[in-house]
Amino acid sequence: MEPTKKTAIALRPEIIPPHEIVKLAKIIDQSAVSHLFIPDIPFSFDSVEISGACLGVSKGLRVGSGVFRPLEHDLQQLVRRLGTLQSLSENRYLLGVGTGQPGQNPQQKISALLQRLEEIRSGFKESSIHFPESYVATLRVGIARQVAGKADGIILNFCPPEYATTVVGAVRKSYSGTLEVACYMKAFFSESEEAARRLAIAEFMRYDMLPQYHKMFERSGVSEDILAAARSLQGKDLHYSEKLRRACPVNPDLNELQKYISTFREAGISLPCIYPYFSPDENFEFKHGTISSIISAAE
Repeated sequence: MEPTKKTAIALRPEIIPPHEIVKLAKIIDQSAVSHLFIPDIPFSFDSVEISGACLGVSKGLRVGSGVFRPLEHDLQQLVRRLGTLQSLSENRYLLGVGTGQPGQNPQQKISALLQRLEEIRSGFKESSIHFPESYVATLRVGIARQVAGKADGIILNFCPPEYATTVVGAVRKSYSGTLEVACYMKAFFSESEEAARRLAIAEFMRYDMLPQYHKMFERSGVSEDILAAARSLQGKDLHYSEKLRRACPVNPDLNELQKYISTFREAGISLPCIYPYFSPDENFEFKHGTISSIISAAE
């Protein structure tokens, strides 16, 4: 029997105000979408608090931070907060964690993160509350291998499907156990096609400045496309190639969204997570319509 296909959505508090996220969570809960991740952005709204509000208006949807940085929180207080959310939601909270900036020693940082994850797990053993479904954010193959077996899954962020295939293949070779592989699949939406393209190009440029992402883009064969898109910002016609669109579509219709999800499933992603970006001036009705399209594509 073929396993049930799961799909997720990520709603970023910087882009969608918390009260709108809660409204959308209620709508998503009535769909085939199984998971809702709330990215935790530094100096922005608290993703754990937003997750709690979303869990309160939903019945079956799994909701949680994707991802926040537990090394920056007091351990005992964190266990208490997460345990409360698990109890109130009947074990529907998602624990998505990451290191934040890896610094000069990424290996040391990931080791500290995994130790903290185990400490949180130990805190739950003292009660009858279930430890949450857990995910660790990663981009590198080595870290993905290290995480396997220590969490329920991993989250890949902003990568072309070709790179996802590489990571999934490497992990599956070294780990035979069950591991959910989620991937943030960014898509850019606006009433204006030009505004949506500008959003997408700006995001590619921002990530391309980070050494680990620049290497990934080079390996995936999109670095020259990013450069061409960046140069086009100075002219009248914005250049957004098919390679970039394959990694991050701009104003995709229903068929393109369905193909986008299928492409990442074929790459080995078991939990594709559509991550919509909107222009700052888009109203709630437009966002609602976009989320409805994503829901339709996931069915």
